[in-house]
Amino acid sequence: ERLAGIAAGYGFVGFEAEVLYDNEKMIRVFEGSGFETRKAHDGSVLHLEFPVDHPGAAQERAEVRERIATANSLLPLLRPQVVAVVGASRDPEAAGSLILRNLLRGGFTGVVYPVNPKAKSVQGLRAYPSVVDLPEAPDLVVLSVPAPKVLGAARRALQAGAKALLVITAGFAEAGAEGARRQEKLLHLVRSNGARLLGPNCLGLLNTDSRSNLNASLAPAMPQRGRIGFFSHSGALGLVILNYASERGLGFSTFVSAGNRADISGNDLLQFWEEDADTSIAMLYLETFGNPRRFARIARRVARKKPVLCVKGARSGTGRRVAQAHIAAQPLGEPEVAVLFEQAGVIRANTLEEMFDTALLRAHQPLPAGRRVAILSNSGGMATLCADACEAGGLVVGDRAIRGMGPSATLRECEKASEALLADPETDALIGLFACIGDCDAEPFARALRRGALRAEKVTGVVKPVLLSLMGASRVIFLPGTGREGRARAFPSYRFPERAAMALSRVARYAEFRRRPTGRPVWFGDTDPTAARRRVEALQTGLSDSGARPRWLSGEEATAFLADFGIPLAAAGGTLRDARSASLSVQCHGDFGAILRLGRRGKASILRILPLTDTEIEEALASLDLPASCGLGETLGRISQLVDALPWLCGLEAQARLLDGESGGPAPLDPSVRVAFRPVEYRPR
Repeated sequence: ERLAGIAAGYGFVGFEAEVLYDNEKMIRVFEGSGFETRKAHDGSVLHLEFPVDHPGAAQERAEVRERIATANSLLPLLRPQVVAVVGASRDPEAAGSLILRNLLRGGFTGVVYPVNPKAKSVQGLRAYPSVVDLPEAPDLVVLSVPAPKVLGAARRALQAGAKALLVITAGFAEAGAEGARRQEKLLHLVRSNGARLLGPNCLGLLNTDSRSNLNASLAPAMPQRGRIGFFSHSGALGLVILNYASERGLGFSTFVSAGNRADISGNDLLQFWEEDADTSIAMLYLETFGNPRRFARIARRVARKKPVLCVKGARSGTGRRVAQAHIAAQPLGEPEVAVLFEQAGVIRANTLEEMFDTALLRAHQPLPAGRRVAILSNSGGMATLCADACEAGGLVVGDRAIRGMGPSATLRECEKASEALLADPETDALIGLFACIGDCDAEPFARALRRGALRAEKVTGVVKPVLLSLMGASRVIFLPGTGREGRARAFPSYRFPERAAMALSRVARYAEFRRRPTGRPVWFGDTDPTAARRRVEALQTGLSDSGARPRWLSGEEATAFLADFGIPLAAAGGTLRDARSASLSVQCHGDFGAILRLGRRGKASILRILPLTDTEIEEALASLDLPASCGLGETLGRISQLVDALPWLCGLEAQARLLDGESGGPAPLDPSVRVAFRPVEYRPR
């Protein structure tokens, strides 16, 4: 993989290899590389040829290797066998002492060593003056010492063989320029020793697996065991989240508070959870993205297997300023974040409460096959509120899909009504609403609904999601199966009908993402990225003289770059009719990289993060009511390939002349096209 990248940078187009026929290990290396190989046998020798410039299969294999390596790098952090706590003292309120106490109370299955040069024992355990004095190498070292002493303590921990550091201490990048320099030195030290760093300025982490029982955090108690992995930027907010999840009946597999996110980020945790059989739902509270383009690529892949739920904080101008003050990073604008989530298939919630509402549904019910919803209610007012919320969330409630029971309806009538609604092929999900009148118990209604659901499943063979809104109950109603009732079933219950409807709306959109075909990178073989890279190299002198400002290329220079990727220009002269054109621009965002804006007269413009997949191009054309024969799809694919091959591009403004469907090929750009590159240090490899 590395050789291919270097070779492509120097203009090589392929590799050839000769391998002894019985060298099975080397043959598996070539076959597993992801490159498209051609084989020829010559006696005892196997001859292989493969190109180095096609990213599809090779990129997929590279991503597999990356996520496995990332997941393994987090094992010393999330599943350590030996933990040392530096800063554990006899002061019961000190952060180090709290973490040591929580490790012991949580029943950690490994070995814990307190480190304190001024104490012989801490909380009944023998204390060691330094990490290097421990009788065995630690997997994880927790650092809770003053910020100026962290660097020295980290150096000693790494010398002792630690592979992961958890830094609770504040006073780093969030504290100004001096703290930022201190954090950069810490990160360089950790990475140069092949270790991982969580924090600094964080709450800690938890792993509820009975094989670990790890509570290396400031949370006083272990959360309920479950299948949710949670990643949070905010430490104090993390404690509130743990308590709230417990109230809603949700449990965690792992919980990680990132703090300043100097090294380990949400991207790393997503890749760990992708490989973790104990995690089926990923939840994120984010204020900024360290590498949003990478997040989009990883989340898109993970979301195909497991739902990824996210609350993006710092959406308002004030929120962004507050976030920047306490996490020392520049958050993204709202439109770009919305595009990122849409492309990645991430279930986005505006509030933490909405995210847990959605997790409650996804944890206990299947995905709906569509957006058609039936409503069963003993209250006309509740049914009206629910129907309004369903329509606002893009769900469809038919005229026959609302069944009112009346306050005097019997449980048998409720059971038969739920069975009939769920057995209807026009129903994809059911919301059951029950308002207590006087002193009553809503659980018999839930049981009747359950019996009806099981009977419908037996008839149709289809399991459909069922939600409840029992006024006054906001929890999971778990109804164990008895006798002929079959298996146990847990129904998520919401305090108000609108919340049930909006949770179902988000899950329905996610289900549609799962049903869409997986896209692949667009790639054209008649391009010359090597020539384009050499043009970028030739531009560097002029770019470096211009400081940090990008350079907009002249017409001839821009034309040459476009020609390297097979993007034609329309003939000079003539008229450009708005009805037969589309405007497109590429802008460089400091975090996202290249963002495409595509528009057409009479249609709202759309945003997409580059590079694009083939399905994303098809969806973009459909959004603008354009046929595939207009040529714009191929033009977008070639621009996407250009951006992927030349990350230095930071601007492109053009009008594309749509084809009539007879000439074929890419839609040409108007000669007034403008292209800009940003100044960077360039090396051909």
